[in-house]
Amino acid sequence: MRLPLRAVSLVAATGLLAACAQTTADPRSTSPSSSLSMAMPTSVPAAKGEVTALAMVIEKDDGPRACLGGVQESLPPQCDGPRLEGFQWSDVTSDEASGVKWAQPVRVTGTWDGTTLTLTEPAADEARPDTTAGPAPRTTCDDAERIHDEIWRDEDSLPPGALSGYPGSGCVELFVTYDDGSIQRALDAKYGDGVVVQSALRPVGSGSSTD
Repeated sequence: MRLPLRAVSLVAATGLLAACAQTTADPRSTSPSSSLSMAMPTSVPAAKGEVTALAMVIEKDDGPRACLGGVQESLPPQCDGPRLEGFQWSDVTSDEASGVKWAQPVRVTGTWDGTTLTLTEPAADEARPDTTAGPAPRTTCDDAERIHDEIWRDEDSLPPGALSGYPGSGCVELFVTYDDGSIQRALDAKYGDGVVVQSALRPVGSGSSTD
């Protein structure tokens, strides 16, 4: 069983600040709907344009990957994420231990096909974001704990690309690899207004605080 990550990583913490600015979803419904157009996608959606994120980039034995979710703060760190194509270690400041190479925080920008991020510009070191303020209060929902536990009940209940989530400020924050709005719409149809989907990969020029 996959359990939610209670510890918020660098990327997830950055997402909390971005939650104050905007979500990646289309305007959400105010009541549940059973429309077929609201069905949960079965895989992580692809992006139509360029997307960007802050990530820990890590390489063990299968090429560089962008860790967009939780990171185990061991030495070397442990995490997983989508493959990076076109990444060059010479573009960033990195560390290495026990055959593992990593760098953080790194700005990665490219095209997303649902499984691989292909860089369209060189990766770059970026200053560590200030996350001390935490998330701002959002619209509340009455059943935050129940909804959170239902989403994270087991693998079958998880939206595709789910990274972490928590009931906070009376609503549910859910972080995913990428959402084109379809995940948000499916959760709105099931639960009504109250689950806020945050995408680690965000459209370039979306105006979020991480761009």
